[in-house]
Amino acid sequence: MSQPDPSKLFPPLAPGPSSSRIYSGQPSMVVSRSKKNSTACLPCKAAKRKCSGNGKPPCEACKNAGTARDCHFDPTRDLRRKIAVKKTIQELTDYKGLLDTLLTTIRLSPQEKVSEIVDLIKNNGSIQELAQAVGSDAAKFANTNSIALGHHAIEEDLEHLELSLNNKPSTSTRISYSPEQGHQEMSRAALHPYARVTLESLCDIPLFRVPAKPWTKVTDDNELVSHLVSLYFTWDHPCAQFVDQEIFLDHMKQGDLSSGFCSPLLVNSLLSIASTYSDSPGVFADPENAFSSGQGFFEEAERLLKPQEGVATLTNIQALLMMCCVLSQQGKSSRAWWILRGAVQMAQDMGLFTVPKVENPSATTPEMQRVRAITAWGVFSLNVQLSTKFHKVANLDPPASRLNVGGDNDFAWTPYPRSNQINYTTKPAQLPRVREGLAKLTEILNHVQGLLHDDDSSFQELTNKAQKPYILLQELLESWPDPSQTGTVPVPQILILRIKCLQAGMNMLEVLIEKDQEGAMSIQLRQTWCEQAEAMAQCLRVHRQSYGLKHVPSQVVDAVQTALRVLVHQLDDTENAKNAFTEICRFGIALSQKFQPTAEAIKAIQLLSQRGDVQLPIDALAILDGVELRKGQE
Repeated sequence: MSQPDPSKLFPPLAPGPSSSRIYSGQPSMVVSRSKKNSTACLPCKAAKRKCSGNGKPPCEACKNAGTARDCHFDPTRDLRRKIAVKKTIQELTDYKGLLDTLLTTIRLSPQEKVSEIVDLIKNNGSIQELAQAVGSDAAKFANTNSIALGHHAIEEDLEHLELSLNNKPSTSTRISYSPEQGHQEMSRAALHPYARVTLESLCDIPLFRVPAKPWTKVTDDNELVSHLVSLYFTWDHPCAQFVDQEIFLDHMKQGDLSSGFCSPLLVNSLLSIASTYSDSPGVFADPENAFSSGQGFFEEAERLLKPQEGVATLTNIQALLMMCCVLSQQGKSSRAWWILRGAVQMAQDMGLFTVPKVENPSATTPEMQRVRAITAWGVFSLNVQLSTKFHKVANLDPPASRLNVGGDNDFAWTPYPRSNQINYTTKPAQLPRVREGLAKLTEILNHVQGLLHDDDSSFQELTNKAQKPYILLQELLESWPDPSQTGTVPVPQILILRIKCLQAGMNMLEVLIEKDQEGAMSIQLRQTWCEQAEAMAQCLRVHRQSYGLKHVPSQVVDAVQTALRVLVHQLDDTENAKNAFTEICRFGIALSQKFQPTAEAIKAIQLLSQRGDVQLPIDALAILDGVELRKGQE
């Protein structure tokens, strides 16, 4: 029996030399080449001459030039070694961090401090001295003698990085960089996680397949749009539910622009929110700005909104709610409130808050009734939440429609993408239960609104008024078992509900603490206040341990900022407070990569620490300095 041809059993993975010669036993005719030098020695590099060395000093060129004693090879200058690129990126990131700290210090410090820093720069002080003056880590710049030399060090590092990334050998001609080019390169280095194709993206299989066209003009990539829609319905939708998942997806797949349940305005608004959960290069309007994710979709939504202003449709209302969320997370409260008022007015014009008067009930389909109810409760919920956040009057009664009209359809939930959760057991999404919980919480918060704007009542009167809603909050909280007590891992949306309840309780306690001018109850109230923040940290810890920090639902942004503000001044009380603060710092750092207000909150805490106003736990300092985040990216 003849032996099979090995070349047919194992075809080459990539084009290359024919394997027939190898298997036939014929001698190879491959001509061996001499290996190129990996890097030149330092004297040859300085003299810009060809180095004949192989990494072992002295090289022939130095022997002939009489510099054999000084011949030395620096492996980190090898432009084809990953360590050089990694080192350069880290150095550029450190310089960018110093620049950010410098600008923040100048913006927030008194004039005396600013003058001191300016004098230091004018007198050509060292980078270390400048870093120390603004409270940055001076040890990172130990090898840089002066600010001027620091500029040249950055310029040289940029040259090495440019050549390394382009895989080009060093030339004898120095590449000059303008300050603008240097800033751009530093930004690219700082954002390098967004500028590469990840293994996760290559293995990505979206949960939902939907078309890009005709819904958006920002991209025609069906894979990207399917990826973003899958992210939205995994991490954001369960905690907000402005649309009916099943109906929306069905109509988006159909691609019918005349649909009453899907529109280009709604899709672009949804994609704008979903982009904050993705690190795909296609979601960034500016590759050098981490906060620009989804901006292209948002601008497209704004363009589509102009001819639709004042036109009351379900998709327009849903789109406005999503745009409002984006603006709120960006810290643009005035625009967010204006957009929200438009959504409320449209909902009232459509009669979403009253019992629909239809002469022929069969004309209103169960599908339409269901979407109307979900949209109405979405408007009511967001109106109360943002009224509380922006210190406005909600002035809107709950919808008359039953919340779960049209059925309690649920879906299976699994983390997406699944690259790090491959063994995760699919669980019920519990969307009806979450929807009901959000409605109960919103109704409680609606009653709390009166407390927030009650300037006439005494502290005791305000305390009496707060007791009933506070008890209702505790009962609602107890209806969802504490995962730290049960040992079970709930889906993220259940954790978010607990966090929202705890945040509402903290907001109530803060009102009472501010009202207690005599301090009769302040100690007890602050203790309870701190305990609520610690309970929130427990929920966040479960989320991190179960689902990681990459896809933190945007609904916790305000809660994290509130907890940080509470705990940063309570760190001397208990060890639990320190541990809770450290845990919440992890989420603060993760969210600060996406949301500007959180980044500013983190910067404010760092400045408090630098000035000695607070003494942060060692672990929290490491997290705030980005040490833990960098380790996670390596």
